[in-house]
Amino acid sequence: MICVKKLLYIYNPAAGRKTAKVNLSDALEVFARQGYEITVHPTQARGDAAAAARDQGPDFDRVVCCGGDGTLNETVRGVLELPRERRPVLGYIPAGTTNDFSRTLELPRTVPELAEVAGEGVPRAIDVGLAEGNPFTYVAAFGLFTDVSYSTPQASKNLLGHFAYVLEGMGKLSNIPSYHMKVTAAGGRVVEGDFIYGMVGNTVSVGGLVNLPRDKVLLDDGRFEVILIRRPENGRDWQSILTALTTLELAEDGAVTGFSAGEITFECGQSVAWTVDGEFGGEQAVTHVKNLSQAVTIACGPGSAEKRPAREHGPERGRAQNGEAVPDQAEAKGK
Repeated sequence: MICVKKLLYIYNPAAGRKTAKVNLSDALEVFARQGYEITVHPTQARGDAAAAARDQGPDFDRVVCCGGDGTLNETVRGVLELPRERRPVLGYIPAGTTNDFSRTLELPRTVPELAEVAGEGVPRAIDVGLAEGNPFTYVAAFGLFTDVSYSTPQASKNLLGHFAYVLEGMGKLSNIPSYHMKVTAAGGRVVEGDFIYGMVGNTVSVGGLVNLPRDKVLLDDGRFEVILIRRPENGRDWQSILTALTTLELAEDGAVTGFSAGEITFECGQSVAWTVDGEFGGEQAVTHVKNLSQAVTIACGPGSAEKRPAREHGPERGRAQNGEAVPDQAEAKGK
């Protein structure tokens, strides 16, 4: 009996400049050549990718999503609702405006090359985050620029690409809000101050504006990188911020503070809007972020996969800094 490999292809027809739709045949041709029996699912509304990944994913060897970071987020969100042993290997073909996470995964640029990796790339178990129950694959953030990706009209994103985000954000520099926060990380670290921006990430790039060195960002270590930018009072402070972000010399009490942690709690005296993977992620005074270690498995580019391949028998449950197991979303729902 011949065992046929099965692949579910979820794509967002509206992503980017509708490139997911334009390049559909190129991707399918590669998957067919790889020997897959292919099922195609174009998304029709918000939440559709998550539902498809959750309801159909266990029946496929690979689930490949094509769209922006939001489409990837939805697909991961759906997979997280499955028990770990039923989660398929994921593939990602970026077709959005910024495609931050594709840089972290070291994916190639052309659709045929992307499809090659999505269908036959080396699987790697990666961490996923939860910010007040909202899953994210690469970043949860508040403050400066963070509402840009979900408030900028799609037509502007398609036309201007990165510049749409930058231009929209630049218009806000004259009136930058700050938030007095107490930030507590697992292990006892506490940072307090007035911040104009904060991020918890597992990525080397955020909006093409914040860039971290690859050797500092491990996708599967159970920890996130945290960056906090303090409120500038004058031009000299702005220069300190730019210098810190350029050199990545992040002092505890400096203009930009940075550290890594598996769990972080942000406390503020007012509600703060958050974004997760470029989409609105809720608004609250207290936000708890935790790392779900090696929660999903995704096909990475050769450079990323060579650094640390997925375990042969799938990801193990992660460990918090205190040594206790970190439950994933599906396990948490069952409690």
